[in-house]
Amino acid sequence: MNNYAKKPRKAYKRLSQDEKLEAVLEVLENGRKRKEVAEEKDISLNSIAIWIRNYKMYGKEGLSFDKRAAFVPQEETQKELKRLKKIEKRYNEQLEEIEILKKFQAFLRENE
Repeated sequence: MNNYAKKPRKAYKRLSQDEKLEAVLEVLENGRKRKEVAEEKDISLNSIAIWIRNYKMYGKEGLSFDKRAAFVPQEETQKELKRLKKIEKRYNEQLEEIEILKKFQAFLRENE
């Protein structure tokens, strides 16, 4: 067998939302290093980085994010739909304006 065989992946603990929050706050509020907290809690460094990002974006709710299910707060979804509807309305208005301008341009050419 060669010396380059893959090592099995380390199994980390699954933490509750409160335990995740505690780890995140250790880094953000107490200034501890991510690696130090990850080792202490027996979690991956990548997990704590993701939790910090989600906490900054969504608050405590972001820590209940399950990567197998999409996480988008309802409020954010509604805001985005409203924004997209506004954009679509303006786009359609601009298409109408372009059609009117094309007709006017054709009219001017005919009457030159």
